[in-house]
Amino acid sequence: MKKYLLILSFILCGFRGFSQSTPPNMPEFDEKRIHFGVAFGYSSLYSNMVSATSLPLYDTIMGFYSESAPGFTIGVTADLKLLPFLHLRFIPTLVLSERTFVYDVIKNNELVARRNSLEVIYLEAPLEFKIQSKRYHNFRPYLIGGGKFVYDMGSIKRKKLKPEEYLMKLENKEFFYTLGVGFDFYLPMCKIGIEFKSSFGLTDILNHNFNNAYTDCLDKIKSQVFYINLTFE
Repeated sequence: MKKYLLILSFILCGFRGFSQSTPPNMPEFDEKRIHFGVAFGYSSLYSNMVSATSLPLYDTIMGFYSESAPGFTIGVTADLKLLPFLHLRFIPTLVLSERTFVYDVIKNNELVARRNSLEVIYLEAPLEFKIQSKRYHNFRPYLIGGGKFVYDMGSIKRKKLKPEEYLMKLENKEFFYTLGVGFDFYLPMCKIGIEFKSSFGLTDILNHNFNNAYTDCLDKIKSQVFYINLTFE
């Protein structure tokens, strides 16, 4: 989190000098009703594993947790101007990442960690509202809020795994809500945006029909994804 705050500090420190350039770049850019562009960036996927209320009698499992995994995102942007300070965005995105589950188990009278990593290939279809401030010369901050449907194409590969290669089965469809903040910079030839946002899963992705010790000790699994994206329009 410190490195994200450091990046944000550099942006805000550079805002004063950047925003005072005159005349402003592309003064009529925001008059257009529709804009298209591309987006790419960094993601961090975390799986929130919630313990079952009544734990099964499996004394070999002493604990469990999920590790955050870095990923890469690439997508296209379609921006529709609804009001001067309100835009609607559709950003179909491909996210490449993985999930890593770790269980602390007793084996041969010793505590060992059993790890299970699963490839994630998210195909995202988000609808986001972009609430902008007024433009300060070549700089414009904004807020992000919306929702999205996600399909995990990595589930196609997971179907080919042998039973001993995974500890649990996961659903391949998820719904999220998204919140974030961004900053647009108007250059002579294009507009570049940098945004920080988080998506929170609304869907339990744990397949409860797949019964074993690793599944039965969980109540649900929900995803959380943090993004740092660059947009070019």
